Amino acid sequence: MDKTLLKQVLKLKDEKTTYSKIEKLIKKIQEYQQENELNFIYAKYREKVKILDEKLFFEFVNDELLKNNILVDSFEEIENILNTSTREENIKLSGDSKNSIIKVFDKIIVFQYKDSNPILYKNISDIKIDGVILAVENGEIFLKIDSIMSKFGYKNYLYLGGFSNTLTREFLKDKEVVFFLDYDIEAIRIYDSFKCKKKSFFKYPNIEKYFKDNPNIELYKKQRYKLPEFHNELQWLIELIKDNDAVVEQEVIK
Repeated sequence: MDKTLLKQVLKLKDEKTTYSKIEKLIKKIQEYQQENELNFIYAKYREKVKILDEKLFFEFVNDELLKNNILVDSFEEIENILNTSTREENIKLSGDSKNSIIKVFDKIIVFQYKDSNPILYKNISDIKIDGVILAVENGEIFLKIDSIMSKFGYKNYLYLGGFSNTLTREFLKDKEVVFFLDYDIEAIRIYDSFKCKKKSFFKYPNIEKYFKDNPNIELYKKQRYKLPEFHNELQWLIELIKDNDAVVEQEVIK
């Protein structure tokens, strides 16, 4: 994590920010844009800097500054990350309730057994596992997960929320995990970022139909420059994305 550049990122919240105030960040962005043939920021010396494509801008932040250990899509989340880097100190000195919340949620696991209510766990040893864990990316899907996935034999559900937090990653290291993620390019990177005793990517039955009926072409266009040519386990997903020039978000699945 490059805190210096992240602090410069936050200066872009102010629409009056000029090139000279964030020169180091701009040079990094320009290199990234050239390398990936993108254009998501306007920056000229002595002029105000403008974000032309916010989605691509935060993809740059995730790729280059956070190295995909954390996933963000807003300035507020970057502020939280910078706060959490010294959260113990902040809480002791300020008593700020926002920092307290960040501290708690950085060190909890959201787990659900069958159709019971999800529970927040701070201690890994308190979680009772009965078989394979289904790790779920999307919050909307997680709220109705048992009704969607129990028919496939799943009963242990864990909420990821993208790249997830440190405790969740630690918990999954010695577990057998099936990842139920979006069927997009970012999901490949999320899947690769987790180390587990055994893992697989859930291929929803007739997922090909969802690519035909519910394609997200705009999201594909934003992600396509990151699509790998080959993956040992997920080549079927790569080919689906290529064949349809689209991706599928998890929340359309019923």
